[in-house]
Amino acid sequence: MEINGIFSEAFWYIAPILVAFTTAFTGFINQLFKVKGSTAKQLISWAVGAASAVAAWGLGFIGFGEPVWLGVVCLSAVVGLSSNGIYDIKAIRNFINTWFSKLNYAKELQNKE
Repeated sequence: MEINGIFSEAFWYIAPILVAFTTAFTGFINQLFKVKGSTAKQLISWAVGAASAVAAWGLGFIGFGEPVWLGVVCLSAVVGLSSNGIYDIKAIRNFINTWFSKLNYAKELQNKE
């Protein structure tokens, strides 16, 4: 893995995957716990983004140049900001919310039987 500057080449392949995961997982958490208020949703998105970035680094998917901590902080910020921006797009938010609400509805029907 060649590292040029703070980010390795793998960053450019893994970061979009982390952003997509964070956006979907944040929507799932918001639906599961019926989170109200945009501030709470943004904090959840930042927490999930930071956790997924640290996990990707910890699992060795992404390498960083020196100083390593700065790369992890930057990746966490990029993933958190990106997923917040993507989730705020009304069409994407509606799709994610509808998808997870249908999953919850199917689970409720299954529990009634």
